[in-house]
Amino acid sequence: MKSILEVSARSEGDIQIIDLKGDFTLFADETVNSSIKPVISNGTTKIILNFSNVGYINSSGIAIIISLVTLLANKGGRFKAYGLTPHFQKVFNMVGLTQYIDLFDGEEDAVKSLGS
Repeated sequence: MKSILEVSARSEGDIQIIDLKGDFTLFADETVNSSIKPVISNGTTKIILNFSNVGYINSSGIAIIISLVTLLANKGGRFKAYGLTPHFQKVFNMVGLTQYIDLFDGEEDAVKSLGS
């Protein structure tokens, strides 16, 4: 059975907050391509990823996140994220994602870091 990643976006001024729910696996690719990549393509560079309701991230999910990081970096942006479990914070650090994604304890701190 496929695990589905649900994605919803909301605005906080000029910041897009992307709420993620479910598992970040290979099956998330289509959802990411149809919901997150267009936000980046439209020129938005202030994006916060909310991982609070993500239960699992595997290597395919990490690869999808890396593709998002690269796309946003090419547009001059850098992701902020919050809600990662300590385990996944460690994984992000081990694979080097924390060089490209700033991790925060909560949404308020992530929003403040973007200067809104």
